[in-house]
Amino acid sequence: MLSDKLHAGANSKLFKALLALIVVSFVLTSVASYLIPRLDTDPVTIGEYKITSSEWTEQYNRRAQQLHRYGAEVAGLLENPQYVVELKKQVLESMINNVAFNSAVWNMDVRIGDEQVREVIRDTPAFQQDGRFNNDLYLATVRNMGMNPEYFGEQLRVSLMSESVSRPLMAAATTPMPYELRNIASLLAQRRIVNLYTVDSAAIAEGVTVSEEQAQAYYNAHHDEFMAPANVRFNYLLLSLDDLKKQVEVTDAKLEEFFNLYQEDFALPEQRRIGHIIIRANSENAAERVQKVEQALASGESFADVAKQYSDDAATKDKGGDMGTYRRGELAANLDQAAFDLQNVGDVSAKIEDGAGTHFVSLLEVIPAHTPSLDEVKDQVTTAYTDSQAREMFNEKLTTMSDMSFENPDSLDVTAESLGMTIQDSQRLNECDRSAPWPLNTQAVQRLAFNEEVYTSGVNSQVISIDENNSIVINVVEHHDKSLRPFAEVKDLALETVKQEHINKLAYDTLEQTAKALQADPNAALPEHVSVQANVEIAAGTSSVAPQYSQAIFALPRQVERAYTIALNNGTETLAVLQEVKDGDSATLQTFEQILAAQYGQYLGINAQNALYRQARSLTKIEYNQDAIDLVTQNN
Repeated sequence: MLSDKLHAGANSKLFKALLALIVVSFVLTSVASYLIPRLDTDPVTIGEYKITSSEWTEQYNRRAQQLHRYGAEVAGLLENPQYVVELKKQVLESMINNVAFNSAVWNMDVRIGDEQVREVIRDTPAFQQDGRFNNDLYLATVRNMGMNPEYFGEQLRVSLMSESVSRPLMAAATTPMPYELRNIASLLAQRRIVNLYTVDSAAIAEGVTVSEEQAQAYYNAHHDEFMAPANVRFNYLLLSLDDLKKQVEVTDAKLEEFFNLYQEDFALPEQRRIGHIIIRANSENAAERVQKVEQALASGESFADVAKQYSDDAATKDKGGDMGTYRRGELAANLDQAAFDLQNVGDVSAKIEDGAGTHFVSLLEVIPAHTPSLDEVKDQVTTAYTDSQAREMFNEKLTTMSDMSFENPDSLDVTAESLGMTIQDSQRLNECDRSAPWPLNTQAVQRLAFNEEVYTSGVNSQVISIDENNSIVINVVEHHDKSLRPFAEVKDLALETVKQEHINKLAYDTLEQTAKALQADPNAALPEHVSVQANVEIAAGTSSVAPQYSQAIFALPRQVERAYTIALNNGTETLAVLQEVKDGDSATLQTFEQILAAQYGQYLGINAQNALYRQARSLTKIEYNQDAIDLVTQNN
């Protein structure tokens, strides 16, 4: 019967296999979504908003691209895994700051209307053509940014909301108070007169003896001072653009062809020969001399004669103020603007005032823009052609080096033969040895050579850029970890170190006694072996003493009579006794204040911005998902 056949079929192996397949399929397609927990990959939740891993990664990639623009040395930091982790964390914290602040502004019921958003879009220069808003240009620009107009508008709305709150606060917070600038300027312009006392170390050393037991005890307590650095030895191939330039064949025919292709690159823009007069802000009778310059020029005296008589520019005044020829943008911005606004040869600008003083510029000659012949710029064309051909060869060989060293990982022999290069030997290279020959002393090569994955693998490293003109691949032959040097090997160093400690201690004690004696009696006789350098003038940034010692001198209270400090000055225990404090004159203080205003304003701005972010973060709940953060930071 049919029921019997079904019963028999249900017990067959084929039926059971099909049933198992159906069950597995059902679990994988539907039931699993309930049984298997979803992985939370959002690193941070700020209130109701989540920062996703993709948003974080995108922001980090933008930051990394910015670093690449600063050159190979800065971009090379991205090869350090620890630096990458820290940079990613910085990017995430910056994103949290922005989200928290935007959220706080929203909760304050700050709103920006549609018309305000449209007005900002219409006034944005990037969306204008011939001085008027161009909708097609706007749409194309927004699409090139990877957005649609609606999304861009909402992003702009949020930005304007936050800016409407932060701008007035930042404007108030970043304006230095006059007394702040004056106090800082006063310290920078201040000079301190001190007497410097030192002890004859050689004379003290004669009475100092150190036993081997003392040296052994010091060695046992300070192992970190007697470590042999980690070292490696490796073979390497160095691809250098300068070496390739020597291989470029240069002929007149090739130069002519190159010049014809890139003629516009050798066009010379307009140049102007400029005359310059400056009356420095802190010079004697500055205001009076500026007035005399104006009167002399207005009366028709030649610019050259006025420059010779009044200008403070020692490099040009004897040449009648002639500074030479400049292209637009090569002078300081204020002088450049004035020089290229002049219409006719012989014209003189109105006075230009800045932190350095008062300037006058004159147009001495105009050299029109023109395209030179090949003969006129043959040297430049030769250089450009050589660079171009060498760069092309460099890029081709770089690709080959990367491919061949990866495909033949056990040694560099095949890669060297393919490129026609010579394998070089690093010899034994100590970690952090900046005295090693280039490129072994570079940060990039040191990081590569002492990367655990590189020196333990036994295979070729990846090809890395030392800078934009040099790349290297290495194969480590041997590696030795940092290790403690045996006492017998460093005994002399330990003896000398302990002896020097004793000498410094005796010198300090002697100077301490000298200082107390001088405080009681400024005419007290100096102890044996103590000498004095009297009335030494110390100013901010002085090079006559070590920077740290200069700071100690400026930390002395001016109200305490014969205040003193004892500290190491370039390795020598030195006593400084304050004799006099000289304050800067008003002209110097004014100059310092002008210089400080912008820099101190930036400092205040950073502090104010950080304060806003801290307050915004305190107003919302921030939850970190450490598993998700680890997932991103470990992906280097």
